[in-house]
Amino acid sequence: MKKKIHFAGLDGLRFISIFFVVLHHLFTFKNYYGFYQFDIPRIGLIGYYGIQFFFAGSGFLITYLLLAEYNRNGKISLKHFYIRRILRIWPAYYVLIFLALIVSLKLPFFRIPGLTDDYLTGNYRMGNFLFFSFLPHIASAYSPTAPYVHQTYTIGIEEQFYFLWGMLFFFAAKYAKWIFCVILICVPILNFFHDMFYDFTLKGNVYTFKQYCFKLITYIKYCRFSTFAIGSLFAYAFFLEKKWISIFKSVTAQIVVYSILIISIIFDISIPYFRDEYIAFVMLCVFSIATFKNESLINYDAKWLSFLGKISYGIYLFHIFAIVIAIKICTELFHFDITTIWQMIILTITAVILSIFLGWLSYYSVEKFFLRIKKKYAKV
Repeated sequence: MKKKIHFAGLDGLRFISIFFVVLHHLFTFKNYYGFYQFDIPRIGLIGYYGIQFFFAGSGFLITYLLLAEYNRNGKISLKHFYIRRILRIWPAYYVLIFLALIVSLKLPFFRIPGLTDDYLTGNYRMGNFLFFSFLPHIASAYSPTAPYVHQTYTIGIEEQFYFLWGMLFFFAAKYAKWIFCVILICVPILNFFHDMFYDFTLKGNVYTFKQYCFKLITYIKYCRFSTFAIGSLFAYAFFLEKKWISIFKSVTAQIVVYSILIISIIFDISIPYFRDEYIAFVMLCVFSIATFKNESLINYDAKWLSFLGKISYGIYLFHIFAIVIAIKICTELFHFDITTIWQMIILTITAVILSIFLGWLSYYSVEKFFLRIKKKYAKV
């Protein structure tokens, strides 16, 4: 009998994180249409916290599942692990890529002023190849970012993480925890050298060995390995039932965590060379609170939140389409010029509702079929 693993609040926090990403992109993309009022910079920062939760949360969940499989069977099936990840990620992802890079470019309705033209006049063929070969996180290095796929860089980073973590547990499961600790120590040190030598290494048109090393460090920093590692170390603590985890049941601890989160966002607090890791740690503390559903001050496991979390992958993939359609509805159907707060509120509500609808449509028309197949390869 396979053991079903469920963490209360995980789906709810996923949706909350994606909700702020949607808001951030709404406030960004409306500017392409000439609507510059009502910008709220902190929305973007909250969205960034949400992105770090995606990575840290993935590090947590994937590591926990791999630990459970290894503990049960004495090994992991690398083949089945990769099949599960492919069935979860690729179907909806490639629907998005098809719609974004083939369909939308042929329909004037979906043209984004400035952005679409910049993409079509650039070297987009290499970018298209990278998007279709599931390497979207490096496409921006070769061509302007394609319309409607700005968010897919995180998919590429996640896929790279799946590949490396799967290999790690397949070949060195006994040493994985220590490898995560080394990653957590080394990446901030690399961040330090990256920032210290940024100006120096970029001088000149001919790349030197030092400049190639700098590019490698930049790539490592970009891939968020330390953020995933923090999630993995939390997974070990939960899996081994470490006593310190229970501190998050305390009302005092919860108030402290929420206070740190709010203050960090308001004042944009970060630790030098450790910014992403700091954010990931804070967000995992919030997640740890959420797992104790009965003690948590906020119920992240409410049915409506869990449902929205369940369809959140589709919301994340297709929300830029929703934003553009919402802008078109408000400007062409209602003739809004987005100059009043009420017009902005209506635009926001429309974009969020359409994002949820597209997420629902993605889940029930594409994802659910492949998720049923995915269960056949589940070990826990």
